[in-house]
Amino acid sequence: MTAIRVLIGDDHRIVREGLKQVLADAPEVQVVAEAPDGEQVLAQVEALGGRHGLEVVLLDVDMPGRAPGEDGVGMGGWLASLPQPPAVIYVTAHPEHALRAFATHAVDYVLKPVSMERLRAALDAAGRVNRVQALGQEYTKPGVSHLTVRQGRSVRLVDVGDVLCFEAGDKYVTATLADGGAVVLDESLAWLESHVGEGFLRVHRAVLVAARRIERLERDAQGLHWLVLHGLSRRLEVSRRQLKLVRAWLDGRGGLEALR
Repeated sequence: MTAIRVLIGDDHRIVREGLKQVLADAPEVQVVAEAPDGEQVLAQVEALGGRHGLEVVLLDVDMPGRAPGEDGVGMGGWLASLPQPPAVIYVTAHPEHALRAFATHAVDYVLKPVSMERLRAALDAAGRVNRVQALGQEYTKPGVSHLTVRQGRSVRLVDVGDVLCFEAGDKYVTATLADGGAVVLDESLAWLESHVGEGFLRVHRAVLVAARRIERLERDAQGLHWLVLHGLSRRLEVSRRQLKLVRAWLDGRGGLEALR
């Protein structure tokens, strides 16, 4: 198996040495360059060439960029604009910059101190992204393709395509995932409805469902309607207000218009 070629960008030498030491235990990873600032990142990226010469860049959020006032996130945005961009993983001690970082299409956001297990998971994700790009396929989706979930000192990246439904509670929105898990989000249901693209259908004032997961609509003895989703063991109630929209979708007349 070909090793993943990695550049480490951090303005602290001791941090760069620490990351190299962590990665030394991963035979599938090869650190090919390091840089203390944006100017050196730029020089190394240009020297190493396109995606095949450099696949992943580990960037510190606070690292000085190419221009005065620019930080690692700004540098990540520049990397994302390249014709053959390397996958970017932010390595930082600051969880509050996660949403801004993911706006640059970063693969992951790893908090310091970094463990080999956490970094390896991020690099695995970066490898999947590069394999998709290598096949010439489009990786991004309409709207927001990923959501960030803070879990202790970690920031998890959740693919919207893995979400079965979003359900609003008293204070939080819960996303139920295809693998049976669930995560709590900081975003409101209204924000999610306007940002996750056209693949979700409002079936209740407190519920958004992944339209492609809908199997059938059921009616109980009390006249209430329920949706059955593929991969979800429980049913979800459909409000009377949204029933017409759901039926239109199931009848095949909804298309994109039914999701607006």
